[in-house]
Amino acid sequence: GTARPGTALLALVVLGGTAVAALVAVRVHLLRRRGLGWADVGLRPPARSPVHLLWQIPAVMTAGVVASMVVLIPLGTGSEGSDDGLEDLATGGSAFVLLGLLAVAVLVPVAEEVVFRGIVLPALRARFRAVPGIALAGAVFAAVHLIPPALPYLLVVGISLCVMAQWYRSIVPGIVLHGVNNAVVFGGIVL
Repeated sequence: GTARPGTALLALVVLGGTAVAALVAVRVHLLRRRGLGWADVGLRPPARSPVHLLWQIPAVMTAGVVASMVVLIPLGTGSEGSDDGLEDLATGGSAFVLLGLLAVAVLVPVAEEVVFRGIVLPALRARFRAVPGIALAGAVFAAVHLIPPALPYLLVVGISLCVMAQWYRSIVPGIVLHGVNNAVVFGGIVL
């Protein structure tokens, strides 16, 4: 019933290591070389009250579930193809569950929001108009996760996070939503 510790450790190292490596790469290869700060990629206080997250988080997650049901149920596609790395963390013992939760609810959301909403979204918005840029950035976010059954859900979440980044003029609220979403998904896998 439990994963080999080596498998859980590997999953943790890959997950956490990738997130940290992405943040280091952004810092070294983008921010430092161009004389920019973290605020330039959206890590700044939101322009609007984060109290809105109290309705935005459940609304986005519910919309993602509805989109998945609308697309996947008629196709007869279930949730097969889940993320084995998260399953390894979830079954690797309590230490791996705790470290896995920290990785998926803190490290990964920070890294992904910096990359997708702090770098990719502004680049696409500069090239395209607002709606196509936001839609494309959300689609890129969904596609890079490489989990076909989760694409409708990830597309809704990705587009919503882009809209939130524009609305708040900050990626911090998106990090919170992303972290809560990942924690709920990871909690479901653990249970």
